[in-house]
Amino acid sequence: MPTITKAIYVNFAAARSTNRMNRLSSLVQRTELNSLVIDIRSEGGALLLDTDEATRDQLEPLRQAGIYLIARLVAFKGGPRGWYDPGSQARWQEIAEISLRAFDAGFDEINYDYVRYGVAGEPRSRTPIRERAPTLRAFFEFLRAEVGDAASRPISADVFGITLLGQQERIGQRLEDAVELFDYVMPMPYPSHWDPGSFGLANPAHHPYETLYASLAAGWRRVAALPGRIALLRSWIQAFDLDSSRPMRRYRYTPWHIREQIRAADDAGCAGYAAWNPRSDYEERAFVPDPRDTA
Repeated sequence: MPTITKAIYVNFAAARSTNRMNRLSSLVQRTELNSLVIDIRSEGGALLLDTDEATRDQLEPLRQAGIYLIARLVAFKGGPRGWYDPGSQARWQEIAEISLRAFDAGFDEINYDYVRYGVAGEPRSRTPIRERAPTLRAFFEFLRAEVGDAASRPISADVFGITLLGQQERIGQRLEDAVELFDYVMPMPYPSHWDPGSFGLANPAHHPYETLYASLAAGWRRVAALPGRIALLRSWIQAFDLDSSRPMRRYRYTPWHIREQIRAADDAGCAGYAAWNPRSDYEERAFVPDPRDTA
């Protein structure tokens, strides 16, 4: 397991393509990258390829190359009505079973996304707002016992960037809960997702270092000294083209923008980063340190 995780996201289609996986693993081996965050199925069926055995065979060369493999498992988005009930213990058990299968197939860590209730435009929940954060904490405790401790392997959870600044009771996310029960908490403070004016910046997407550092440092200050904290922060970073303007519009995110976020995550005390591009399309120059960078 690397001390500092430097990862890129691999979507399900890319992970099922031999050619694309070969290109992505080659990218990792040519750059500072050392990890892949790979989508797996979260609603039944084989994890990735036609069988779990085929997935195991695909992962073995990556493991032999020293690449740290993180399985991304979508927790509550999906299901017959578009969203699972985060309080459903049947869904909890299904998630635990899939997680243990992923470890058996060769993944080193499980990363849980959509560990929350829905936001505007997503299916509404009848769970009272005051009960949502306690429900998610109970789910986190379940994962700690039934997956992390049971397998003696790391588990991580994604949270909204705004959760770094304070408790988000409507979606049930509290940073304080997550850092006590996961090995890594992975916030998503993408610069494009902050409103104009956030952190005193007219357009946060144009200031990747300042935006990431301000949000990550604020969150870390809140939780670093908690007696029960076990988690380290590992930030998602933006590797896609989007502006902070409202309505959003395309804005070219260059290798410079990505390296500025990497620098911010490091300066804010993160144990690495994971770059998100929904198409799993990355520029090599973004992950090759500029020799002019300070040590």
